[in-house]
Amino acid sequence: MKKLLVVLIMVVSVVVIFGGKIEEIQKRGVLLVGQDPAYAPFYGVNTKGERIGYEVDLAKMMAEVLGVKLKFVITNWDGIIPALLADKFDFVLAGMTITPERAIKVNFSTAYYETGQTIFYNTQKYPNGITIEELKKMGKNAKISVQLGTTGEFAARKFFPEAQVLTFETVDAAAYQIITKKADVLVFDELYYGSISKKYSSIKTIGKLLNKEKLGIAVKKENLDLLLWINTFIECKKTDGTLDQLKQKWMVDYDWGE
Repeated sequence: MKKLLVVLIMVVSVVVIFGGKIEEIQKRGVLLVGQDPAYAPFYGVNTKGERIGYEVDLAKMMAEVLGVKLKFVITNWDGIIPALLADKFDFVLAGMTITPERAIKVNFSTAYYETGQTIFYNTQKYPNGITIEELKKMGKNAKISVQLGTTGEFAARKFFPEAQVLTFETVDAAAYQIITKKADVLVFDELYYGSISKKYSSIKTIGKLLNKEKLGIAVKKENLDLLLWINTFIECKKTDGTLDQLKQKWMVDYDWGE
């Protein structure tokens, strides 16, 4: 009898947990998605001020399936997980790398994209290029620009512990440091190269990755119904070729230098 009672309590608990977030979103009529200001080619704004990009299209598809409107809640990157935990939005869809440290605070969906950190440099400053070994030899004289709180910052501190790591709120602000030659290199996701190289032809990468990373959607721990739905959505979009189409559209075809 006691065992049956325990099982019944567990079943009721699961029903309560799984009954909530999607129903809440649909009743509200708006899907709230957390992002920071810009991270091309995943998200940014065009000349009309419209939000565009790989993840913007993905979020639009999700809202359409849920039958609700879509709103992006723009938050500085270093505060984006605390904002999720404070219910400022429903989930984070913002090029976030799945890491064990972040997974202590949030649940991650299945990965929808694989990327990695690389080194960007200005050929006007380093016409012959620059290597990982050369950066390490520069020691404390090396100036490495990163976006605050990103895996680019973590990689920079891990691989170049003696270097000066300069942190900025946005990746564009960090990239500006190598464009203006104030920093030696930028450490950031390799997919950023497609957009920045079209704007500044002098910016190159070293051609290899410091590491490999998978991107996922961050969801509050208690919102298991939403997590399971997102996982199903991602797997369906992988299977039907939608994710490949988005990659072609935003990583290859679209000119972010316009």
